[in-house]
Amino acid sequence: MTLRGSVSSALAPAGLTALAALAALAASCGGKAKPPPPPPAPVVAKKPPPPPPPPVCIPAGEPAMVARATADAGLVQFCVGDGADRNDCFAVELDTKTYQTVDAAPISQPPGLAIPAARVVAAPTEVSICVGEGDTDCKTLKPKVAKNAERPIEVAIDLNGTNAVLMLGDAEAGRGVAEVWSVTKGKKTATIKYAKGDNKCGTAQLLGDVIYISSSVCAGPAARGALYSLKGKKLGDVGGKDFGTYGTVGVQVTETQWAFLEEGGGVIALQDVRTGKVDKTIELLALWERPAGGADGGAPRGGGNPGESALVRGADGTLIVIAGAPSAGTVGVVDIAAGEVVVIPALPCKADVAPAPAPAPEPEPEPAPAAAPAAPAAEAAEAAGAEKP
Repeated sequence: MTLRGSVSSALAPAGLTALAALAALAASCGGKAKPPPPPPAPVVAKKPPPPPPPPVCIPAGEPAMVARATADAGLVQFCVGDGADRNDCFAVELDTKTYQTVDAAPISQPPGLAIPAARVVAAPTEVSICVGEGDTDCKTLKPKVAKNAERPIEVAIDLNGTNAVLMLGDAEAGRGVAEVWSVTKGKKTATIKYAKGDNKCGTAQLLGDVIYISSSVCAGPAARGALYSLKGKKLGDVGGKDFGTYGTVGVQVTETQWAFLEEGGGVIALQDVRTGKVDKTIELLALWERPAGGADGGAPRGGGNPGESALVRGADGTLIVIAGAPSAGTVGVVDIAAGEVVVIPALPCKADVAPAPAPAPEPEPEPAPAAAPAAPAAEAAEAAGAEKP
């Protein structure tokens, strides 16, 4: 007993020392065990970004009439119509060569460098040329017309309304004339008989003090144009002898030089309208190159459908061509001095591309003849060659 007590007494100090160390360690840690680390946050998969919007496409049907065209140094705007109810408008950024849709139709660029100050109010028997917003400063011209005339007279005026050209007569019979009137004097000053051969139906435009008349074949998209002085003297053919002018409007480049787009959009003619001299022509073949996998197999083209394309001014020294069918909406930026063309191709809408013709359906089999009424058993057996029972 004495020995056991002595051993216990000998071990007591060491045990107390270990317990004291553990107590000191616990005290140094705040008296509690360190909590386990929090679980990692759940990984949330990031949603992929939405796909980019599909590229803007241009209706690929025919006809594709380009209208309401305008442009500046950085943007081209226009509308494309099918000649009926459909009319879609677009904008093209020249730097990025990207197309956008436009909700409202743009305002057409005026053909001349200056904004017109006069306007026309036409009726079947008379024409009023007005300056300003109201109707107080108007002058009325009363040409000789047929008593049964119903359609308003077709009229072209200059910027300030000082001269007018009235398209009169029976054009389809080859008796159409262009009457030149001095608005300030209120009288006719010249008569131009523009009809030549099959080109009988005319439209007029005043290019400053020069008259441009495009005479068409009336029933089809083909025309030839000529320039005349206010006295009715012919100054020259627009673009040359074989230059088509159906649907073409002159676009002013300088004081006397105007640009004319050939009716198929294949050539631009730059012409001094006062002398009638063609200064320069620029080929636009690159505007009409077709992809090898296209509907026409990549066949080369010299232009598009007559009268569907449009020409406007761009930045200084440039002209902009917007193509009609079959390259509707394709834009050509033309450097006048260099004669070079940068093409911005349009994307045709797939839904508007005519589908391949479906194969002809196989002829339906002729219906089987109706079954005959059932015969008595004996007759049936006889018919089958069996003996009667």
